[in-house]
Amino acid sequence: MVLFLNVLESPVLVDGQPVDPDLRKTWGWWKVKKWTVHILNRLFTRFGDLKLHNLENRAFAQMFQKTYAGKILECHLSLLGVVRVGGYLPDRVTNLILQYLSNIISKLSMYNLLQPRLEVILFEIVFPLMCFNDNDQKLWDEDPHEYVRKGYDIIEDLYSPRTASMDFVSELVRKRGENLPKFIQFIVEIFKRYDEAPAEHKPYRQKDGALLAIGALCDKLHKLNHTNQNLSVCWCNTYFLSLAVQLAILGPRTLGLQDNILILISQTRIIFRKALQSVVSGMRDPELPVRVDSVFALRSFVEACKEFFKLMNEVENEDLVFTLETIVDKFGEEMAPYALGLCQNLASAFWRCMNTAETEEDADDSGALAAVG
Repeated sequence: MVLFLNVLESPVLVDGQPVDPDLRKTWGWWKVKKWTVHILNRLFTRFGDLKLHNLENRAFAQMFQKTYAGKILECHLSLLGVVRVGGYLPDRVTNLILQYLSNIISKLSMYNLLQPRLEVILFEIVFPLMCFNDNDQKLWDEDPHEYVRKGYDIIEDLYSPRTASMDFVSELVRKRGENLPKFIQFIVEIFKRYDEAPAEHKPYRQKDGALLAIGALCDKLHKLNHTNQNLSVCWCNTYFLSLAVQLAILGPRTLGLQDNILILISQTRIIFRKALQSVVSGMRDPELPVRVDSVFALRSFVEACKEFFKLMNEVENEDLVFTLETIVDKFGEEMAPYALGLCQNLASAFWRCMNTAETEEDADDSGALAAVG
């Protein structure tokens, strides 16, 4: 264990490092760092929780937790500090360190060690890793087909610092929910700065990361009704305005987010329609990644029909029917696989609305209007 810690703490020499990015990440010193971090992560996964061990392993697990788990954290944070100041750290090493941080969140003793530096980690290291960067821009410009491939490659996700950052934020909010309001406020401030800044100074890349962060937290946000409402307003005021500006760097992340956040906006007719129109417009965008993500986003709107019928069972509202009509109108042929279920559900909803209107003499006209729709 001492040897592993010594390897982590040893600085990597600047002299002799390859200039080429592909050669640099496979350079011997960085490979040693990578495998050391990998091994220590596996040790924590196996021995970091005393509840998972029998008597023969318990003594080692106790020693590992008491003596080394915290020291490993210190070494990892020291390496991440390089990222904070713009230094070089291979993507795979960054990914593995963030995996370690995600794993320790549920352990109170380890979380207590992390907490004093949590804001720096979250806002100055993790969030910037979620944003569109120079390497993304270069790949987008030089090889958009490769950009698209990497964006949907599961193997790339396994080694990506961006994916590990999203997992860290998601795990932090899920296990330590008290961090959610502060993080959401941070995201909202980015939206505000974007709206208030002149075009030449808008924080495009930060907003890109903010949209990605919302997508990572959509499951949590959906459970919070008050956040859901505020987020819908924020989404309407910032997301669609940004699409009107035709900013290429926001395209793939923003449109790809439709798949996760659709459930947050599906109950609001105006916002849902704007989202649908934006995705359809994106299919004619001159940038290939935007067109590809637009096509993939269509699936979310078609699958949203299930959510509509669930809501129609609970609320007899004509707006829900009109929104469903918009989807069918926009994607006529694409709706073919869903046609039978769609007709069955519409027929059932129609008779339910009619029965409600006939049996409840003092009922308002909402049920009848829904039936007409």
